[in-house]
Amino acid sequence: MRKRWREDWLMAAARAGIGDDAARRLSRYATTLRRLAEAQCNGDWPCDNGERKVEECSRCKGLWVRSVLLRGKLCPDCRTEDLVRAVVAGLPGFSATFQGDPRGAVLLIGTPDGQQLAVW
Repeated sequence: MRKRWREDWLMAAARAGIGDDAARRLSRYATTLRRLAEAQCNGDWPCDNGERKVEECSRCKGLWVRSVLLRGKLCPDCRTEDLVRAVVAGLPGFSATFQGDPRGAVLLIGTPDGQQLAVW
């Protein structure tokens, strides 16, 4: 099912004027964000599950295993969001919306005409 969603995203991105390279990178980053959101919900590594020593991310205040906090104590979630923002910055008129619930699309791309595209 997710393969179909990804194909739908790539077609919608092409229709909206997002290049192939940017669309694939956004899809890859969305997959990472989804995996991290599932880990946060389930208490899996690298997030807090009450069994390991964790530290707070300096930006989002989420609890993460120390080994994944890099560059000024930023968690992988915040670092991936920064990568998405960098891709979207190269797309004039587009915007990114992040949602932490893994049951749906964790990343939405706003188009210049006001549509919201779910990234898979």
